[in-house]
Amino acid sequence: MRTSIKLLLLLVLAGAAFAVYLDWTRDRRSGPLLSDLRTLPIDSRGQPGDAGNLLGIETRLQPADYQSRERLQLKFATYLQQAADAGLLNDKTIVVLPEHVGTGLFALGEKPEVQQARTLRDAMQWMALSNPGHYLRALTGHQGDDRRTGAVLQLKARRMAEDYQRIFGELAARFGVTLVAGSIVLPEPYLDGERLRAGKGPLRQVSLTFDAHGKPLGALQYKHALSRYERRYSIAPVIGPRPTIDTPAGALAVLLGCDAYLQPIPATAQLLAIPGAPANPQAHCDGTFDGLPEAIPHMAVRTLGLPWNLLGSPRRPAPPGPGIPVQISNLWLGD
Repeated sequence: MRTSIKLLLLLVLAGAAFAVYLDWTRDRRSGPLLSDLRTLPIDSRGQPGDAGNLLGIETRLQPADYQSRERLQLKFATYLQQAADAGLLNDKTIVVLPEHVGTGLFALGEKPEVQQARTLRDAMQWMALSNPGHYLRALTGHQGDDRRTGAVLQLKARRMAEDYQRIFGELAARFGVTLVAGSIVLPEPYLDGERLRAGKGPLRQVSLTFDAHGKPLGALQYKHALSRYERRYSIAPVIGPRPTIDTPAGALAVLLGCDAYLQPIPATAQLLAIPGAPANPQAHCDGTFDGLPEAIPHMAVRTLGLPWNLLGSPRRPAPPGPGIPVQISNLWLGD
């Protein structure tokens, strides 16, 4: 009799604990983290004219920026408004954002434990606890070295693609510019008409450009020269022809990171955007470094900082990085 009572109590306690856990998984309220919206003077080169300009935004992205779509959009709207007030935005402006600006979207609407995690591994463990069923299904289908990160990016892919297009498409339309939206990691992404979709297959890092109406412009641009840690959860596609993107300022080539320094620039390119440009390409990029063609105006945008150390060891916190919160650079194009 006494054993039966103990067993019943254990079952009741286990049931109560499970009910509390289920309630916790449904709670998506974010914590009170604050975004850094400080601005600094814009570095502008060249003479204003009618040929347009390249505007690069380098910023330190933090977990607080990924609490909601509105938070991330506000961050870049703040910088774009500063550029607009300085007379640097027009219908031939091409704005270039940092690499992986879309990858952190996996945390949108997630629990404060995810956003407050110091390492990528901790963030992914909280994501697994918060989404147990979806996570386990995604985990069984991912074979990369970093299965946790791969599984989370798989299970959040559809929402990430939608949020990425909504956030940066709206920014392009609001400010009337061509916008190279950094990059995002999605499973076998593709364009379905005017919609970015996540497919089924390996994770790829891609960049999408939006026109002044907020619509996708040109084809997806893939990253091939993946870093050591990017290769743990994503795979580079087979290298093929790189189409340029027709913009009001000219034919634009978008090459991510070391691709710009290791692969030939398309022959038809008149302009070059480099999200994720390394500070020291010769030291960072493995391979033959020939430099960039001087005849092609380019905007190289470094990654000042990413939350959860997305570009580093999943077991280590993000390095402090440079002390500045943002650097906006402008290059006026000649006629």
